[in-house]
Amino acid sequence: MNSVPNVVYMQEFFLPHYKDKRMQDKRDYYSSNKYSDYLKYIATGIKDLQKLDFIEYSNNNSKSSGIFNQNGKMESEDIAKVRKDLRKTKSVIWSGVISFEEKFGKKWCANFEQAYNLVKNELPKYFKRAGLNPNNVEWFAGLHENTDNRHIHIVFFEKEPLRIRDNKKGFSRGRISSKAMDEFKANIELSATDYKAREIKLRTDLTKSFKEEISEISGLKLKNMLISLANQIPQNKPTFYNSESMQNLKSQLDNISNYIIKHNSNISLYKQDFDELVKEKDELVNNYCRRNGYDKSIQSVGDKMMNDVYRRLGNIVIESAKNLKLKENERLKLNAKNLVEKRIQKNKLMKELDECLYLNSKVEYETIKAFQDYMNTLEEMRIKTLIEQGYLSSDFEM
Repeated sequence: MNSVPNVVYMQEFFLPHYKDKRMQDKRDYYSSNKYSDYLKYIATGIKDLQKLDFIEYSNNNSKSSGIFNQNGKMESEDIAKVRKDLRKTKSVIWSGVISFEEKFGKKWCANFEQAYNLVKNELPKYFKRAGLNPNNVEWFAGLHENTDNRHIHIVFFEKEPLRIRDNKKGFSRGRISSKAMDEFKANIELSATDYKAREIKLRTDLTKSFKEEISEISGLKLKNMLISLANQIPQNKPTFYNSESMQNLKSQLDNISNYIIKHNSNISLYKQDFDELVKEKDELVNNYCRRNGYDKSIQSVGDKMMNDVYRRLGNIVIESAKNLKLKENERLKLNAKNLVEKRIQKNKLMKELDECLYLNSKVEYETIKAFQDYMNTLEEMRIKTLIEQGYLSSDFEM
């Protein structure tokens, strides 16, 4: 028994002009060039979908979450502009429907937010695969919930028609390769399950925690590992993780990353969660390939995710090793400078001490000399008094 695909994508296109009236009516229906289009069928169009304009159908609240484009839900003036652009465009108009298996759709595309993020992220990639310039494409879409199978209607056209024949006469048939549409379906399924969002969050948490840990290096072993790495990083060459000059150091980088992961409980938990996500995504891709008969790629999606994580962590390690080496060099320079300054300061202090000792001895000499002069003066005054009193003769020699 064949399993039902989770995602089906169907698409048709309409040229600017047809000789066949039936086909021209279809073109006019999509390009809003018929009188019986938008507003006339808002109330009754549900009963007659052939006459109901796509924008009216999508904006009916009983069945649609609203029209949106790359900027979010469209207001009345946005819809008016789309109508005007559809009427005047000379581009091929493409109309597609993304349909989801019932349980899958109700889980992974159950509301506007899921549908909007899904289409906004994947549609520009599809345009590129289809040979269209995403910046030259105007598109709008709407999630419909009127059936058991959730489905998204998409309409897009070129702002400036570029898909013309080489002879510049008339437009191409507007066909888009089945390979591009198959890849679109695959990416829609992968993106719809929110693996990308989970991957981004886990990867962000992991790298942020890793960066915080490595910026506060406390362990001597980690410090020595980083210094050893820094001493081997080539000078004057590109030194990012995947650069040619760093190929011989990749295993060393990964070892440092694993050491940090192992010795920090928070980082270890983030890494375990990421490992689980990688395993889930690999299983999802493998199941999708088996279900749809596609060959698996040589490198698994999980391997690509893990390589990307180690690339990011490796670049953090490289930057940290460089910064640590700079700090160590600054510290050594500062130590050397301090030794010189200490020596200079010591010599200065010794000189100042010598000066102090000299001044001290000079003060002592002056003090002794002053005392002696004072004593001599007292002696002279005593003898002079004795002479005046007649105890000594006036010819007494002092």
